[in-house]
Amino acid sequence: MRCKFFITGLMGFILFLPNLAGAALQDTQEQESLQKTAQELYALIMCPICSGQTIGQSSTETSAQMRALVMKKLRQGKTKEEILRYFASKYGERILAEPPKRGFNRMLWLLPFIIIVVAVAVIALLIRRWSTGTRALEETQPRLDETLHSEYVSRVEKELKEFSERL
Repeated sequence: MRCKFFITGLMGFILFLPNLAGAALQDTQEQESLQKTAQELYALIMCPICSGQTIGQSSTETSAQMRALVMKKLRQGKTKEEILRYFASKYGERILAEPPKRGFNRMLWLLPFIIIVVAVAVIALLIRRWSTGTRALEETQPRLDETLHSEYVSRVEKELKEFSERL
């Protein structure tokens, strides 16, 4: 009788053990997913006290409280966007490490690309102008005739000879 009870208990434990392991594995995966999402959010929220640091980089008490609040909201099932909106409503858009791409901020996102395109166009225009200007200069210069050239060389040689005789 005792043996039957022991075997029945052992069989129940063996049947329940995979479910227990699966639940523990699923809980671990959920925690890893929450941690990954929290790390992403830590990099997107600026510390209100520190200059140029996110709450993930800062070691202030305020940043620690904000990180705890992010984890709390993630455990409540809030999405990344909802959490970012919450912090933006509480601290203003300056709390976001990456400003939203709308309104005046859209110009801030596009301005560097526009400047690069304009700079490349200006440089290409200047290079083209300089290269055509050099060709035009070469074409306008008069060509020396061979007879004029030989006359010039003989005159220079004559003057050099006279100069060396005076010395």
